[in-house]
Amino acid sequence: MTNRERFLRLMRGEPLDRAPFFPCFGPWPATLERWHAEGLPRDADWRAICGFDGDMRHMLPINGFLNPQFEERVIAEDDQFRVFTDRFGVRKRDRKDQGSMPEFLGYAVENRADWERVRDERLQPDMAGRLGANWAELRASHADRTEPFYAGDLPIGFFGGPRELLGVERLAMWFYDEPALLEEILDHLCELWIAVFTRALTEAPVDFFFIWEDMCFKNGPLIGPALFRKFLVPRYQRFTAALRALGVDIIMVDSDGDVRLLLDAWIEGGVTCMFPWETQMGLDITAVRRQYPTLQMIGGVNKAALAHGREAIDEALAPMPFMLESGRYLPAVDHFVPPDVSWDDYRYFCEQLRGMIERYPPHPKE
Repeated sequence: MTNRERFLRLMRGEPLDRAPFFPCFGPWPATLERWHAEGLPRDADWRAICGFDGDMRHMLPINGFLNPQFEERVIAEDDQFRVFTDRFGVRKRDRKDQGSMPEFLGYAVENRADWERVRDERLQPDMAGRLGANWAELRASHADRTEPFYAGDLPIGFFGGPRELLGVERLAMWFYDEPALLEEILDHLCELWIAVFTRALTEAPVDFFFIWEDMCFKNGPLIGPALFRKFLVPRYQRFTAALRALGVDIIMVDSDGDVRLLLDAWIEGGVTCMFPWETQMGLDITAVRRQYPTLQMIGGVNKAALAHGREAIDEALAPMPFMLESGRYLPAVDHFVPPDVSWDDYRYFCEQLRGMIERYPPHPKE
């Protein structure tokens, strides 16, 4: 059975010998440096050493956002930090060792005039420049793929896309101060994504679609269910209907934090899979599974526990037998592995999880 076949059977609740063993999230660059210092050879593939089947991060090169993108420009830098404007026009202050998330300083859209300029110059549904340089070659080999392929990713999302244009604070205010303009932005992005991905995925189908939102934190979502249903669900429904018409039946949302208050609304919008299920705020992933027995789920292992020795790792893995047997569940850490996790402890985690995957095959109830 190929990795692609195993992934699709798992997510669709079909008979299966075991779940795939994919990393989903790898180490931060600083973590990888630590592992090299602790014995991981620099020319070695840590995925192969840890026994992973492969990886689910095989993405079709489709640009569904700004086209052309902004030119990246360094504004200031010192030994530790760099201030720069990125490809989305976001001004950031970032660590040079990439050991954490950046600080966000400014955005491309501050008012209607900015939006109209960005819309007209960079958010039109023309395909020139939106497909990777090797698109023709990729199309020719795509039908015989043995790995799961997806389209989407950052910043394709009805919170995530506007967030990259406006910033979190301005976006939050515009739900109240500029609702008509925000709806205009959402409608335009929805129609843009339907046009771009219909053209691309007709030529090269995918196994799942990846929507990036990152709209929750440890205490819950950044907007409530009422706003989500008013502004986001109608656009989700239009977009996911277009994806299903293209044969995409696995539609995944990536959001950190506690997503539970928005789950029903996402499902109403046509979403079938949630990722990565951060648990360090006390979330019980088995309770979520009992409430949503057919929801596709990926992640759910507390990354922070990996830094506290084998007993803590065993405790973090305790829900895995139930989750694995429930089906439609791909186990993995809930974000990038931090640099306080040793190479020995990470390998122990992988050995234990791989053993559980082999001992507890899926038996979905529905």
